[in-house]
Amino acid sequence: MFFKSFRITQPLVLFIILILANLILIKLPLVGILGYEFSVVNAILLYLIGGVYIIHVLRSERQDELELVQIWRFNKNRLLVFVVIPFFIGLFSSLFFSKCPLFEGILFYLIITVPAYLLGVTFAYYSFALTKRYSYLFFFISFIVLICLPLNELFFNPQVYFYNPIIGYFPGTIYDEDIRIDRLLVAYRIFNLSFVVVILYLARLVQQKKMLAKSFSLLIIVLVALTFSIFKPLLFLSTDKESLNKHLHNTLSTDNFVIHYGNKSLFANRTKYVALLHEYYLDQIKNQLGVRFNQKIDSYVFRNRGQKQELMGAGNANIAKPWLRQIYLNYSSYEETLKHELVHIVASSLGTTVLKVADNFNSAMIEGLAVAIDDNYDELPVHYLAKLAWQGGYRVSIPTLFSGINFFAQTSSISYIYAGSFIKYLIDKFGVETVKHLYRSTDFKKYCGNDIHQLSNDYVEFLNNYRIVYNKYQAQLYFGSKTIFKKYCPRFAASQTRKASKYFQHGKFNDALKLFKDVYGYSESYSSLIGITRTLSTQKKYDEAAEYLKNEISKFKTDQNYFILELALGDLLIKTNKFTNAAAEYDSLISQNPHVEYSNEVRIRHAILEQGVDSLKAFFSSSDTLKLSRLIRLNEKEIQYFSIPRSIQLAENTHRDISTFLFGLKKNFSTQNYESCYAAYQISRYFLKRMDLENAQIFAVKAVSKNLSIDEKHIFVENLRMVNWFKNFSNEVKVD
Repeated sequence: MFFKSFRITQPLVLFIILILANLILIKLPLVGILGYEFSVVNAILLYLIGGVYIIHVLRSERQDELELVQIWRFNKNRLLVFVVIPFFIGLFSSLFFSKCPLFEGILFYLIITVPAYLLGVTFAYYSFALTKRYSYLFFFISFIVLICLPLNELFFNPQVYFYNPIIGYFPGTIYDEDIRIDRLLVAYRIFNLSFVVVILYLARLVQQKKMLAKSFSLLIIVLVALTFSIFKPLLFLSTDKESLNKHLHNTLSTDNFVIHYGNKSLFANRTKYVALLHEYYLDQIKNQLGVRFNQKIDSYVFRNRGQKQELMGAGNANIAKPWLRQIYLNYSSYEETLKHELVHIVASSLGTTVLKVADNFNSAMIEGLAVAIDDNYDELPVHYLAKLAWQGGYRVSIPTLFSGINFFAQTSSISYIYAGSFIKYLIDKFGVETVKHLYRSTDFKKYCGNDIHQLSNDYVEFLNNYRIVYNKYQAQLYFGSKTIFKKYCPRFAASQTRKASKYFQHGKFNDALKLFKDVYGYSESYSSLIGITRTLSTQKKYDEAAEYLKNEISKFKTDQNYFILELALGDLLIKTNKFTNAAAEYDSLISQNPHVEYSNEVRIRHAILEQGVDSLKAFFSSSDTLKLSRLIRLNEKEIQYFSIPRSIQLAENTHRDISTFLFGLKKNFSTQNYESCYAAYQISRYFLKRMDLENAQIFAVKAVSKNLSIDEKHIFVENLRMVNWFKNFSNEVKVD
């Protein structure tokens, strides 16, 4: 009686489920308005609900012949109501609870959700034609198969993105905000709809009730799916290793690595350094973890984020696939993240899951181990940053962080730092062997003698006793960002900002300015604001740019980008001859001192201002080559330590060799404070990249000053260790 009653009221139950699910959605971040996430969730819901409803209709009418037109005629109202309910709930939420533009959200719904709904209805129709008795079972099996189709691509291919018949497209990581509707997605959905037509035709064929027809139809579906899967790399809908190697066709080979890159100029005159850097970090990690790892590793270094986004699906985040022994890095950040990603690869020897990672795929354990072993987050030790976050009020619960998917619930820097600091605390207290056991099985009680709650309390006590010179502005710099779940319209804003940036690059400044302002109007994002001021400044509308930024900068008072905006405002005020106001912005940065780079930039401006305001204005408008020459001239009479890091950066940008200039500083170079030690460290790095190991070592030694705290000199000591290793083993590492 229960099942009979359920069949009669089933449509009402489905309507209620759909409405309740969407009412819950609008209460949640990111998925609560018309957009990508909302459309994906409803694609899954409507695939299932539409399919269940169609099978219910077919069973209740007990038809021998499946007349599709007749089914549509008698059920079109309900079928239409199913698909419009989520749309109008999302539309209502967008209109009344959000300032996000509607157009792209509507497009996402039409291109992702509606085709999924049609596909679900179609597969249900086919399932009933194939087997009335087991139609529900076959339909749900089809759902599982379709939703799991990309798993083979994610497992065997380098990519982290995928195209899927139900959800359309998945970008790979939440750290890449720019998800847009492009030609590939539209073309893929057209193919999905074509597949719908094929399935409908096969359903009519199956009505002949002959086993041969049923077998033939299943064979056709499987063959189409397999053929399409094989050709996906050629259609740019997936990226296998072969296609990736075609784009990154140059290689460096060592005993332990094959390093792939595209343009030969990427590592021009630095191939030996790149190879040694890989080998050095691998050697360090194996020693720190106490493991043997002799398998060859593929390291892919992409030209920029755009190339990585196109081929990998993760433009911003660097990625490792331990089970494939592959890492994927952006050229701009490969030196900073290489060791971290290699830890993931080496730790695969500890992993117990199919992906060779930590027990239960625990993200906090996976990333925590990598951060702990690397122990270098923007040139600072992990315990220092954890204490900085803790004292600044940026706190998380360690037990919560290590459970479920809570690792992704806050700003990534906070999750990474606390997970890394906690794991390093366990390594220091219990030894690396204990942590290796925890990586295989997160049974804290078994291996540490206490559960994670007690260990967390001990760790908090450790942090409370850890002494640092606290700087709240430094804490703001590292932790004052919003998680994607707390941003306004992040997907649409990122997509439109990218579009506006392209306008700017092509000289369409009016179009760029209008679009930047539109984006800022609903998102109040840093990238759109800096785009506005940059565009106005390029048009020499300095007064307008300064006034706009002055009115908006207060909204970023607690944001990590506030300091960049302060510097930009100071520069604009110089250009508008408001020197007193500019000096106030510059002095504010000096007193806040969030990072040595900001202090250096202000001191550069002060030094050039001594030659007159026109000199500083000319410096702002100069090319990188002229700026470099100007900074070198600053050091003619006396070493200006604050100018050295920027000089090296400009030399890298312009591919100019300044070895002679830097070598000339050696005799009179004296390290008495952090600024001068940091300059020595940067010079050492410059020479190391050029394999001038003698000078690299000389300046590395200078950087390790006795006047600094352990935390301050941490990166300088690590650099000296690296230089010494290079000197000892450079001849042993063979590069092909």
